[in-house]
Amino acid sequence: MVAYHRALTEHADGLKSFAARMLSDATAAEDVAQDSFLALYRHLEQVPPAAYRPWLYRVARNLCLDQLRRRKFKLSLFGDLSRDDDQPFIPSATDNQRPDQLAETREANDSIEKAIQQLPAKFREAFLLCEIDGLSYEDASAVLGCPVKTVSTRLFRARQRFKSLVSRLIKV
Repeated sequence: MVAYHRALTEHADGLKSFAARMLSDATAAEDVAQDSFLALYRHLEQVPPAAYRPWLYRVARNLCLDQLRRRKFKLSLFGDLSRDDDQPFIPSATDNQRPDQLAETREANDSIEKAIQQLPAKFREAFLLCEIDGLSYEDASAVLGCPVKTVSTRLFRARQRFKSLVSRLIKV
C-alpha cells in the first residue's frame, strides 16, 4: 500500500498533464488520472511496483483514446470555452516580468501547445510520453504497445514536425 501512495504522489501530476494534452480538456484529464489510479488500486497484486509508471500511462492512454473515439460522434458545443488559463506551458507570473514579456511568453506557449495538438496522434503520444513526461523509450514502448524502435521512429518524426510547426507559428 505504501508503494501505491508513493506512485500516487509521484505520478499524479504527470498523468494529468499527459491526459490534458491528449484530450485538450483539463477536467476530463483529471477523471482519466483518477480512473487510472483506481485501476491500479484494483490490480495492485498483478502489477509490480517497479512497473507502476508505464502501467499507469498505458491505462491513461487507453482511457484517453476511448474518450477521443466517443467525441467523434458528439458535437462539442462551446468547445472553445473549455480552455482557460490553466495551460501547462505557462510559467507562473513573477513580479519582475514586464507585461510585454508576459504577453510574448503566453504567445509562445500558445504556439507550442498548438504545435503539439497538430502532431498526428501516434507522434503526439510518443512526444508527450518521452519529451514532456520523461519516460524512457522502453517504458513508452510498454505504454504504446509497440516495439522500442517504433517509439524511436515516432519520436524522431514528432520532433521534426514539432520543430517545423513551432518555427512557422513563432515568427522570430
